[in-house]
Order: sequence, then structure tokens, then C-alpha cells
Amino acid sequence: MKYATALLLNLLLTYSVLAQTEVEQKLQNQLDSLSALVISLETTELIQSMSQRSILTPRYFADRKSLTARQAYNFWIRNTASKFISHLNVYSALYDANKYYEYDSIENTFYNHILEHDEMVTSIVYSTEPNIFYSASSDGKILKWDESDIKKEPTVLFKDRVLYRSLDLSSDGKWLLAATKENGVLIVNTQSNNSKKSELSVSQVSRDSENVQAAIFLPDQLNYLTVNKQGKIKIKGYELDSVQGKTDYEIRALAVDVEKSEIYAGTIKGVVQVWNERFEEAYLDIPETFAVNVLAVSPDHKLLAIGREKGDAIIWHLEEKRIVRIISGHQSAITAIDFSPDNQRILTASRDATVRVWDIFDSKKFPIVLDDHNDWVMTACFDQSGTKILTGSKDKTIRIFNLDFEWMADRLCQYINRNMTPEEWHDYVGHNFPYENTCPNLSE
Repeated sequence: MKYATALLLNLLLTYSVLAQTEVEQKLQNQLDSLSALVISLETTELIQSMSQRSILTPRYFADRKSLTARQAYNFWIRNTASKFISHLNVYSALYDANKYYEYDSIENTFYNHILEHDEMVTSIVYSTEPNIFYSASSDGKILKWDESDIKKEPTVLFKDRVLYRSLDLSSDGKWLLAATKENGVLIVNTQSNNSKKSELSVSQVSRDSENVQAAIFLPDQLNYLTVNKQGKIKIKGYELDSVQGKTDYEIRALAVDVEKSEIYAGTIKGVVQVWNERFEEAYLDIPETFAVNVLAVSPDHKLLAIGREKGDAIIWHLEEKRIVRIISGHQSAITAIDFSPDNQRILTASRDATVRVWDIFDSKKFPIVLDDHNDWVMTACFDQSGTKILTGSKDKTIRIFNLDFEWMADRLCQYINRNMTPEEWHDYVGHNFPYENTCPNLSE
């Protein structure tokens, strides 16, 4: 009996010690988690502060401006907190610090700044070929550019006194469809090798003189879809001019989903009309009636983006026939809209002189704001990789915005010739974070 009692007491004591150890371990884990959270929040606050410091630093302190932006990026990339808490400020700081490297003070041009058109840039479209894109302007020019050699003079594919509404590229990449305001439609051969001063042969450009409200190529075809001034919806091509239907609304934008065999038309009345392959008509159930300026179908054919005069964009699920999200943030009308190739992001361009890049499915994530134009942004699109955005503006310029944070951070270290001094580290970072080289390839 005494032996059994002693054994029981020993077991109780052991259990008590184990229980106490388990409780202590849980408490320690909680303390460790809390400590990690505090450090993460402190780092996030530091990232925000350093990003803002870099933006506010004058460009004549280029090293200091760049080092602060780059170090904010270093902390940001390692921080365990959600990077979308501070990614907007980090991007702005990196872009602002990069801006004046390779700056031409005589031409007032920057590293991502292309100035060739004489008037506003109305439309831009990427080629199916890597690095090639096309631009149209109210100066009457359609230009072909090579992004890999952007300082090279572009090829003039066409020039006339016409105002272009839009450019569209055929699926094979060989033809541009240029819808004009009062001069019908032009079909331009993209393979032209003309010099800047040469004249185009008849075989390189064909004209469809019927005035149109909007026009786009049909996917995987050389036929194109138009809505003329009388509202007749036509499919046109070589010896083809077929009326498919009619609309009573003024059409501002067209989009086609080849998988669903549907045509979408955005109207000045805010109505989005839909026609199926039999040209039976339907309407999307979207709120309010603000004019629809632009439309885009996602690469996976599941979503339709609707950019409106109100300054917002509606993302519509084509299969489930519902609104996924209404994106608001611009201060003026939407002028362009485009999906990233991976279907995860969408850009909106606006007359408020900005382009914003949004995460489609997470409304908590702030957009990246591209705000370096001096006037309305008329056109914008993703490149084939989704890492760059091309923009054209009423200020006559084209810009290439690189969305790759690492590329922008590394570019700074190509121009900085030193790291932070201990005094700068104390002023901009503080004593809670041990000193490190901002650019690892440089000595202090």
C-alpha cells in the first residue's frame, strides 16, 4: 500500500512538472510570436518612413535618395508582414530614385521616357514579336518601335492628317487595324521596312472609308468587326461586308470573346450590349448608367473589364454572370483597361494622368500608382510578360514602367558608388536595426 501511494505521488509530481513545462512552453511560444509581430510592425513602419524620406529627398542628393529607397526595399523584401501593406510606397520610392539616372536635361527625357510624336498619343498595342510595339497619335503617325533599342528612331508605318481612335493587332501580328474619327478604318502592314521619310505603297495600307464608331479584329481571323455611324454592326474583310445587326446606342468600345462566341459593346448610355453567334441580343446587369469607354476580355476568357466615364471599372464574371468587383480610385474617366497575361492583375488608365495596377481578387491590396505623366493618360497595356506597362499620354510622351521591384532596386546599385555612412544609418534607420551594406557589391 505504501509503495502504491509513493508511486502515485511520484506520478502526480511528474505530471505536475510536465504540465508546468508545457504551460511555460506555450507562454514562451506566445511571447515569441508577439515579439516577432512587434518587430514586423516596427519594420513595416520603418519601410513606410524610409520610402517617404526617399521621395521627399531632392534629386541633387542622388546617392542619399537612392540608398534610402534601396534600403527600404531590402527591409521590405525580408519583412514577414504582408508586403502589400507598404508595396505602394516602396514602388514609388524606387521609381522616383531611378527616374533621374540617364536623365537628359536638354530634352527633359528620362530613362523610361520616349518622345517622338508631335501630338497626344491615342493608342498603343504590343506586337506578337518580343519587344516590338506600335503607337498612334493625333499627329497622324503610326509608328513601330523596338523596345530593346528604344533610342533608335522608330519606323513610320503610316502618316496622314487623321485622328486615330484606336489600334488593334491581328492574331498573326501582321496587320494593324486603325479606327479613325472621321476617315474610316485603315489596315496597315506591320512588316513595312520604310525609312522615316519614305512613302508607303498601296499594298502596305488599305482603306475602308465608311465612318465607324468602333472597330476591332475578330480573333484568329483577318476579318474585322465595325459599328458604323448609323449603328449597323458589320463583319468586314476581303470582299466581305456583311450586316449582322443594329444598335440604337452610340458605341464607344467593342470586345470579342472567341470561346463564347460573344460580342460586347460599351455604349455612351452606360449599357453593355451582348450578341451571341446568332446575333441574339442581351444586356449585362450593371449598376447605374455611366458611359462605357473601354472593354477588355481576360486571357482566360472568364472576366470582362468595363471602364467607365465615372472613373471606376467593373469586373464582370462571364460564366457566372455577376460582378466580381467594382474598382474605384481614379478622379476622372477611365481611358484604357488591360488584364495581365496571368489573369491576376488589371490596369486602369485615366484622364487624371495616372495608371493604377490592381490585384483583381484581393480588394485589400492597394494599387501601384504610376503617376509620371503631365496630362491625360490616353492608352496603356501590359507587355507579353506582364512585368512592364506601356503608357501613352496627351502630353505627347510614351513611358515604359517596369513593375519588377528587384530590377528597379538592382538598377539603383549600378549607379550608387557607396553604402550608407554610420551617421546616415543612425539618422534614417536607427539603432534597432544592425548596420548592413545597402548594395552588397559595394564597400562602405
